Order: sequence, then C-alpha cells, then structure tokens
Amino acid sequence: MDNNADNHSYATDDIDLRQLIETLWTSRWLIIIVALTLTCAAIVYAFFSTPIYQTTAQTLPPTASGLASYNVASQLTGSAIRGTASDIGPGIEPLTPQEAYKVFLRYLNSNTIRQDFFTQYYLPAQEEKETERDKQEAWKELNKDLTIRLPQKADELEASVSIEGSDPKAIAHWTNAYVDLAISATTQDFLERLTGEVKIREQSLEDQIVTLRRVAAKIREDQMTRLREALSVAESIGLESPAEGAPIIAQNINTEDIRSGSLLYLRGAKALRSELEILEQRKSDDAYIAELPNLLKQQALLAGIDLDPTLLSIVTVDRSAIVPEEPIKPNKPIVIILGLVLGLILGTFIALFRKLIAQR
Repeated sequence: MDNNADNHSYATDDIDLRQLIETLWTSRWLIIIVALTLTCAAIVYAFFSTPIYQTTAQTLPPTASGLASYNVASQLTGSAIRGTASDIGPGIEPLTPQEAYKVFLRYLNSNTIRQDFFTQYYLPAQEEKETERDKQEAWKELNKDLTIRLPQKADELEASVSIEGSDPKAIAHWTNAYVDLAISATTQDFLERLTGEVKIREQSLEDQIVTLRRVAAKIREDQMTRLREALSVAESIGLESPAEGAPIIAQNINTEDIRSGSLLYLRGAKALRSELEILEQRKSDDAYIAELPNLLKQQALLAGIDLDPTLLSIVTVDRSAIVPEEPIKPNKPIVIILGLVLGLILGTFIALFRKLIAQR
C-alpha cells in the first residue's frame, strides 16, 4: 500500500508540473508581451532619464616642508625670544603633519564648512529656491548628494569628498571648492593662533622697551638736576676747575656722597657745565640702556615672521575632482536586464493568476 501511495504522489507531481508547463506555454505570448513591455520601459528609462554623475577629491596629510614656515614662526614665539619675555609662556609647539591633518579632517566634516558651501555654492545654483521651505529641501538634497569619507583605521590616511549631480562640470567645481573651504578654514585657524602669540609677545616687548626708555629718561633728568645743583654751588664759590690736589682729597671722600651729588661741585663749573649741555642735547638714551639691544633683537625677530597663508600647506590634495565622463546612474545594462527579468516574472504571475481564476 505504501508503494501505491508513493506512485500516486509521483503521478500527481508529474501532472501538476505538466499542467504548469502547459499553462505557461499557452500563455507564452502574454508572458513575452509583458516582458517586452517592461524591457522597453527599462530601455526608455535607461536612455532618457537624467543621468547622475559623481566625482571625488582625495586628500592626504601634509608634508613636513609644507609646515616649515609655520614651525619657524612658532620657534620665534618661544625659544628664539625666550629670556626677558619668558614670563608669557613657552610659545606655540611645532606643528606635526598628523596634528595639522587631524584639525583639517575636523573642519572637513564640520557643519560650518557644509553650511558655508551650501550658502556660497550649492544654493545659488538651485532654481526657484527662495522660500524657507525650498531652502530646507535644497539642504536635504545636498546632504544626500554629498559624501565625506574619513580615515577609519590608524594606518589609513586618505580622506575623500564626493558629490553627485546631473551637471558634471558643476559637481567637479563644487567638490574642489568644498575641499578649498576646509583648507582655508584650517589655515586660518592656525594662523590666528600664531598671530595671537606674536601679538602677545610683541606687546610684552614693546612694554618692556617703553618702560626701560622711560626709566632712562628719568635717570637722565635726575642726573641733570644734580648737575645743575652742583654747578650752582661751584659757581657760588668761584670753582671753575678742580682745585690742585682734588684727586688726593677725593680719595678720602665718601663714595655715597659723590653718587648723591653732594660733592659734584668739586669737579668744577666748567666740567659740570659741559656735561649738563651734553645731557640736555641728548635725543635718545637707547645707547645707555644695557638691556635694550637684546629686546630690540627679539622685536625684530617677531616683526620678521611671515604670516602669509600661501606659505602654509596643512594638507596634500592627492587627487582633485575631475569632470566625470560616465554617469553612475542609471546603469543601463543592469536596468535593462532587471526590466527583462521583472517582465518575465510578472508575465508568469499573470498567466498563473488567470489560470487560477479560470479553474474557479
């Protein structure tokens, strides 16, 4: 009895398969028509829909030479002028390629750069984007079309910016412009740090120089006052020149008395008058300030720092975006094949559905 049941099952399967094949063969023209219709629709879509292109710019860390001017300037804010200005900090540390690239990647993926790009480049290229809702829609489109890929592993260095769009020339220009915005923002960041350090040190040096000059001027004025008083004494006693034996007498005079000016009249009115005239005609005390040459040297070093942004390269553009020749969407062969396959599946489904309805 089991063998009879198995034979009956096999016979039923053969009949069902035969009926399926017969149904499909009978409805072959229906299946072919549906398949051709969807295939034609796929062909029309593949050849007449708006093609979408994509272009990519790639970046790598900067070279050491690209940071040389910045690192020289950072030394001039620290070790090169350390000494009298050391109380205001050690200066900016030298910048490594890895540190510079890390800051660049932060800007590259920031909303600030994305918003700047949207305002300066993307939105002006959109038609009829005047209302706030239109701007929000354009912003969503930008986030969909823009792809930023950052290094994910420790040994991975390359980052990329990709933009999709229907205008190949426009997206190539946009992609390079986006990278340039990130480079400009990063460069400005570093230069502002350096400029701030330079200004702090320049101000400190200027304050020290002004103070030393003010003190020297006060010392000269005090010296002139003592000379005038000594001259008055010398003239009152008729002492034009030092008396004979004055050097011997001076050996027994208290040094503090000489410094205070109380015995300056012993030099004689002629000498006092000459020295006073020289002091009155002096236009600058710089030659008599011992600390001044070092401060002026430090000031000149700071003034010689070149803050030209073109001398600072904080990233290496490994590949600039180029105008793409072939669109990424639609993929014509795949679209046509999918149309044919879906047409065959849909045609088969319709044929079987019609057979099922007819049997009922």
